Amino acid sequence: MPLALVLSNSGVVNFQDPSANWPMVAVYLLTSLLAFCAATSLISAAVTRLTYDAKHLTPTGLRAIFGPALAAAPSIGLLGIAICALLVVVQVSMFALGLVTPLLSLVALPVFFVIYLWSIAAFSLMPAAAVIENRGLRSLSRSRELTNGYRLAVLGTMLLASLCSVVIQLVFSFATFFLTILVSLVSETLSGILSFASSLAAFGVMISFMCIVACLLYLRLREVKEGVGIDQIEAIFD
Repeated sequence: MPLALVLSNSGVVNFQDPSANWPMVAVYLLTSLLAFCAATSLISAAVTRLTYDAKHLTPTGLRAIFGPALAAAPSIGLLGIAICALLVVVQVSMFALGLVTPLLSLVALPVFFVIYLWSIAAFSLMPAAAVIENRGLRSLSRSRELTNGYRLAVLGTMLLASLCSVVIQLVFSFATFFLTILVSLVSETLSGILSFASSLAAFGVMISFMCIVACLLYLRLREVKEGVGIDQIEAIFD
């Protein structure tokens, strides 16, 4: 998203201008990327905690939600960046192999998708493990442990949830599209702000929906594999 904002906004950087301040562009990209990761991690942690409390029928307050969320958000952000970086390295490696010969490219593409799908199946429960069990950087291994033997079911559920989130995004975008057009008749600037805000809101809804599904999967797998009910999970880690 930070890169998309730079590419779509000619006021931020003009790629045809030889005097462009590239160090400033790099700082802008890095800052916006870090802010984006921090916001996404905090939303994921807060929604996961809220889902757990709702399933547990526990009265919630802002402190009860954002306390654990703030504690788990750094781990979620760092582990999320690590997973994305690993996938980028794999993709670049596959691309490099494809440059050697087209035959290697045909082999590399399915391998990348297998690794990508395995990552979804194995690491989808990482936010729940970080928030509920307070596992920190060990949340990835905890997610891999819980999904072992159930990864095909987890993958199918997460992919179906992804399709549902896309539908939600489309409905949300369709609803805000006409409002943006009406606002553009009054002010182009206000219309641009509304369009950007609606895009962020749609992304937040998508992330929240995926975190709810992942948290419910986590709770179900804890119950199936370890015999720990919803009323016992948090007590173990207190």
